[in-house]
Formats: sequence, structure tokens, C-alpha cells
Amino acid sequence: MNFKYKADFKYFADLLSNGDIVKFKKQYKDYFDFRDPLIKRKEFNLLRDKIFKDLVKKYNGKCQLRLVKDCSVNATFVVDHFIPLSSNILNKKLRKLKTIKGKKVLTQSFGSNNPVNFVLACSKCNAYKKHRIMNIPN
Repeated sequence: MNFKYKADFKYFADLLSNGDIVKFKKQYKDYFDFRDPLIKRKEFNLLRDKIFKDLVKKYNGKCQLRLVKDCSVNATFVVDHFIPLSSNILNKKLRKLKTIKGKKVLTQSFGSNNPVNFVLACSKCNAYKKHRIMNIPN
């Protein structure tokens, strides 16, 4: 895992493995890919239909995020990246970067297109999650 900032590595290690660096490197290495998000998005678009079918079968049509009260009720399901392909959340949170007039805070590339990083999400949970970085669901 080649994080640009040590603080980002620590953030994810704390979030995903309670700060256990060895566990984090071993268990979560496939969740991350720091290539250009546009390249990863193109790859994902080619994979999306097959991934969707596999996830529906694997999880029996149940949302894996379970973030909102009425999760999965009359739901349409989508494939979601658990670790988003890109996000500006750490630039806001850790580096306290501010928006420049008319522009968003710079994003960073994080999530991979590895199957371990995909979850089946109902439309309500997916809308709630957006680009947020959540803890791994059990």
C-alpha cells in the first residue's frame, strides 16, 4: 500500500483494524488502488453488470451496508465501492483544506476494483453513504 500521506495510512489502519498495522497491511491491501480514478471508473463500468449479478447471488438480494432505518424496503440495488474510488474527505478532515472559490476540495484516489471492495447496497444506503468512508460491515 503506497499512501501519499502517512496520516492517511494511519487513518485507515485505525478505522479498519483498530490501529493494528500488520493486520491492516495483510487484510486490507486489496481494498486500495491509488491509480487515477478515471482509469478505475472505466474499468468498473466494464465489470459492473457481472459484479452486480455475483453480489445479488452471494448476498441473496440483501443490502450489505445497512446504514438507514428502512434499508432494503422496496429497494433497487447497486454495486458500491466500500472504499470509494476517490474522496476529498481526508483532505478536509486531516489536512483541513478549504474550498477555493467555486471549486471543491481536491480529491484523492483510494478504492480498488478488487471484488473484496464491492458491496451490494440498496439505493437508500448508497445515497446516504455517497463518498463517505465507512467501517467494514460485519
